[in-house]
Amino acid sequence: MKQTSLYSRFVSPIAAALLLATLVVSSVVAQDPYDDPVINYSDIPTVTILDNNVSLQSALYQDYYRSHSAAADLRWVQENDSAIVDFWVQKGSLVLHLLSRNAGIEWLESEFDFYLLRFFQTEGSGDPLIIPLGGTRQGGLTEAACYGARMQFNVIYQLARRMLAQSDRPGNRNQAIASHPLMRPGAYRRDNLAMLLALVTAEQVIGLDSTFDAYQSAYWKNRHPGREVFEEYLLKEWILTPERPLATWIAQEPYSSRLVAATRPPRLARLSESITRQRVEGLPIKGRLGFSVRIDDRNRLVVDKLDMNRLAFASGLQEGDIIRQVDGARVATQKQLIERILEALDGIGATLSIQREGQPMTVILRPVEVSPLDEEYFWEDPQDFLYDPPVVGDSLRDTIALPPNQ
Repeated sequence: MKQTSLYSRFVSPIAAALLLATLVVSSVVAQDPYDDPVINYSDIPTVTILDNNVSLQSALYQDYYRSHSAAADLRWVQENDSAIVDFWVQKGSLVLHLLSRNAGIEWLESEFDFYLLRFFQTEGSGDPLIIPLGGTRQGGLTEAACYGARMQFNVIYQLARRMLAQSDRPGNRNQAIASHPLMRPGAYRRDNLAMLLALVTAEQVIGLDSTFDAYQSAYWKNRHPGREVFEEYLLKEWILTPERPLATWIAQEPYSSRLVAATRPPRLARLSESITRQRVEGLPIKGRLGFSVRIDDRNRLVVDKLDMNRLAFASGLQEGDIIRQVDGARVATQKQLIERILEALDGIGATLSIQREGQPMTVILRPVEVSPLDEEYFWEDPQDFLYDPPVVGDSLRDTIALPPNQ
C-alpha cells in the first residue's frame, strides 16, 4: 500500500529498502490512481479559481493596504500563478475524486471558489479555500511561500481539511464520523486526520518522492504542531485503502483508545456539593486563552502553564514554548503579549512565532470556543475518557465575510 511505502522512509535505510522492494509492485497495483481513471464528475464539486479578488486581499491587511496597492499585488499573483493553475487544470478533478475515495466521505458541496492571494496570515485555509503565492505576512514580516511539489501538497492538504469539514454540513449521512472526538477541529485531531488524508492522496497524485520531500521539509515541520502524535498513532497504524477509507478508521476508533486519550482535554463533570472545583494552579478559572508565561533568565517569555480545555492547548501551544513574536511584532512583557493576542482574536486570529526545543515554529490562535460551560464544570481525572466536551469549529468563514469578486 502506498501509505506504507511512505512510512518506510522513517525506518532504517536497509529495512526501508527491503520493505519498499516487497511493497512496490503491490502498492502501484493497489492504489495507482491511473488504474481507476474514470471520474464521475457529478460526484465532485466545480471549483473556480479566482486570482483577482482585490477586496479579499485588502480586507485581510487593512492597515498595510492603506499605503500599498492590493490591486498591484493581485496583478503580481496573476503573473505568477501559472504553475498552480496548470496543476489544478491537469490534476484538480483527480485530487477531488481521490480525496473523497480515500476519506470515504461524499462531497456535499456542488461548487466552491479557490482564492489565490499574494499574502495570507498562514500557509492557507480550507474554508474558504485560500493559497498565498507570495507567502505569509504578519506585521511587517513576510515569510516566503513554498513552491513546486510543496505548494501542490499545500493545495491537497487544504482541500483535505475541507473534505473532512463536509461532515459538518447538512446532508451528512455518517453521524458516527461527525460526532467522533477525533473530528473535533484542532491541531491534534482533525488537522492530523487531514494530514493523513493529504499524504495518501498526494502520493497518488504527485508521487512518493515529492510527497516525502514536502512532508519532511522544514516548511511543513514548522507548520504541523501535531506531528509527534501523528507519526506515533496515525502514520504508523492507519493504512487507507478503498476498502477501508479514513471514515471507517474513525468510526472504528474507540472513544477510550490511546489516540483519543493522547489528543483530548480532561473530562469535565458537573459540580456537586461534595466536590471542590479543581483548576490549573496559577490560571484563572475563566478566560479565553488558558495559558500563562514566565520570564526566564534571558528575558524570554516561556509558556509554563496550560489549561488543556482552552484555546492555547487546542491550537498546539505547549509548555516550554518560547514566544518570540505575535503577528510579526516582538513582545517583551506578559501584558503586551496578552493584549496583542486578544486584539488579534477580534479579527481572524493571532500568529505566534515560537521556539520549541531549539526549532522555530508557528502556532495559530484562531477564535474557537472550546468550553462554553465553564461555570458549570470542573477538572476531573483525565483517565476517564467516556465524554468529550463540545468544540466549535474554527473556519475562517466564522470570522471574516468574503467580499464580492473583483
